[in-house]
Amino acid sequence: MNRTTSLYLDLVRFSAAVLVVLTHLAYSRFSGGMLTPLRTYGNDAVMIFFVLSGYVIAYTVAERDRDFRTYVINRFARLYSVAIPAIILTFLLDHIGRQIDPVLYEGFWYQGNAPLSRMLAAVTFTNELWFNSVRLFTNGPYWSLGYEFWYYMLFAAAVYARGRRRAILLLGICVLVGPKILLLLPVWLLGVWVHRVNSGPALSWRLGVVLFVVPVALYAAFRYSGMRDTLLHWSYAQFGRSFVEGDLKWSNEFLAAYFIGLMVACNFIGFHAISLKVAPLLAPFEKPIRDWAGCTFSIYLFHYPLLQFFKAVLPLDAQSPASVVALLALTILACRLLGSVTEKRKDFARRLVARCANFLIKCATPSRRMPADP
Repeated sequence: MNRTTSLYLDLVRFSAAVLVVLTHLAYSRFSGGMLTPLRTYGNDAVMIFFVLSGYVIAYTVAERDRDFRTYVINRFARLYSVAIPAIILTFLLDHIGRQIDPVLYEGFWYQGNAPLSRMLAAVTFTNELWFNSVRLFTNGPYWSLGYEFWYYMLFAAAVYARGRRRAILLLGICVLVGPKILLLLPVWLLGVWVHRVNSGPALSWRLGVVLFVVPVALYAAFRYSGMRDTLLHWSYAQFGRSFVEGDLKWSNEFLAAYFIGLMVACNFIGFHAISLKVAPLLAPFEKPIRDWAGCTFSIYLFHYPLLQFFKAVLPLDAQSPASVVALLALTILACRLLGSVTEKRKDFARRLVARCANFLIKCATPSRRMPADP
């Protein structure tokens, strides 16, 4: 992955995170309905994250994570450096917010019964197994970690295991996670495919332009034509609306996700082919792009409980554009501040995870005592 491609992926990553924030800001309790058209773009943004994730994981395995232990330590450090603070912060913010404005938390967006079970499901990434969906209080976006973690494990089994052990591990993980998570696995694997294509023979810049531009146009046509709704209603007709919306939950738009994932993958391949020619356009913005992209995971995981909390404690008018902009800015800035002590300190989390792994390995390895002297 060259420097310009990496910079473009960072720009896309940050843009997708902001789109997720805008999707939730569009709820009427935050913005009075003025952003309603943005409500349906959250799933699209998460599919961008899935393709990005597959691409980055394939790249790190090829370049850095040469063994299973290193891979696991790096993945857990990346996830837990933000996930654990997000679990704790969500619980605390929701608790305080409910004391101040309990009515604001009366809706599907807050689920607070059995709090310990919810936090346990979140910390073990078992929140989305099979047809269960355990929401982390107000933190709806946390659902995707219950997918990505298992994609990491499936990829690890495919890469590091061999022979019969690989087959057993892959089958075992698939049986454990269930069909809902597996439905979106092809989108994640598209990222792995992008890495393989971009690591192969260079494409011509003319083909790169086509692959970069055409998917954007096709995506715009897909949204404008209403094809997203058409595919969703087709799945209702085939499988029943209650099953698609209730049981598949976050995978309900799997048909649209396949199309969006393919468009994103082609766009990434196209950009890589033209990256050397467009490098001068992105280079002047490298520092701010890298800086803000370094807080993307924090923006994604912290923003929803922060939106809810700030709305509860501050005198913000959902009908006022100025208040909506202030809520957005305050939330993004708070996420950035939190990211500076979580996401950007993942090296500390990596060292901690490595120590825990060493301790577990030591405990699992039987000690060999020297024979006593005769």
